Amino acid sequence: MNRGKLIIKLAILIAYLLFAGFSAYFTASSLSLNLLNGTNLWIVYILVLIVAIVAGWCLSNVIEELQKTIGASKTTFAFSLVGFLIFWSFSFLTNVHYFFVEKHGYSILTKELASAKEYINENTTKSNKEIEDKKNTAQMAICASIQANIDAFKRELENTMDRREGFGEACINILNSTEIILTKDSKIYDDKNEYVVFDDTRDEGDRGVTQRNRFPELFTKYTARITQHRNTKLDVIKNFYDRKKDDNTELIDLLGIIEELETHHLPLVLKDGSINAFYKYHDQQNGKVIAKMPNDYNDYCVTKTDGKIISYNVYPAQRMFDTMSVWSDIVSGRLGDMTMLQWIVISLIFDILSFILFYLFRK
Repeated sequence: MNRGKLIIKLAILIAYLLFAGFSAYFTASSLSLNLLNGTNLWIVYILVLIVAIVAGWCLSNVIEELQKTIGASKTTFAFSLVGFLIFWSFSFLTNVHYFFVEKHGYSILTKELASAKEYINENTTKSNKEIEDKKNTAQMAICASIQANIDAFKRELENTMDRREGFGEACINILNSTEIILTKDSKIYDDKNEYVVFDDTRDEGDRGVTQRNRFPELFTKYTARITQHRNTKLDVIKNFYDRKKDDNTELIDLLGIIEELETHHLPLVLKDGSINAFYKYHDQQNGKVIAKMPNDYNDYCVTKTDGKIISYNVYPAQRMFDTMSVWSDIVSGRLGDMTMLQWIVISLIFDILSFILFYLFRK
């Protein structure tokens, strides 16, 4: 071999190693995310580079068999073609996946975190407002019913109609109905208090009083009891709904964690910019925030028709690290505005050039 041909052959080899090396790196990076949690990249890289060489060897065998006019082996052609397609598909799919994570990884992570923050703000604020409204409605209903009974008690106490004058059964019935108002929802509020306004033994001496000069005393006595019981009931209602608000506390506490991730961790991830940095950071974001979100947060992030996901309003960060899941979303059009055509073309260029260069080198 003369010097000129040797230089050309070396140049082809260097060019092949360059393109194949980059392609193998993309594939190894993708595989390390799928299989090895982002570790042992260079061990995987060496294995993938061997696979790339085997794929090139298979393709060159296919071309050689096609070029033969005599003695071509169908078996060699078939095995080489199948081997090439398997190895090349393996390389192509993982290369595109690598470009997807590298291009969109940071954006996906930040959008997912922002969506969790937005969900918490919207739902806890809305939930707490609904709880507050229910509490106010329940308290106002109690107050209105109690006040109506106080007014009825006063009218009945001063009633001068025949056989209904003074502190008789009608007044006592009103006081007893007040007790019913206060206790009828005790199971709902887990209220263990006893609301006794008129006690048959303790207050027997008041039954049948008709002296009008005692009416103010009786009115003050029983309305004081009613007011005390009403205030106790209002506290029970308040505590019941405050406990419901406390159920949102754990979710609200996530806002502090989100703030820390946005302020201290995401800037470091952006500065690094590698898919390995995306992967390692994702463990924090998923473990500290996303995994603790309510079940309906998942519905908040997707658009469904007949129970089937049509598109992602917020692309799941965990999903982007799986090659086949990403390709499923590419094929089904669920990636939204995350364009992939250019990365598919670039992956094809890397693989085609590396295979051509390998064939030329071998020839």
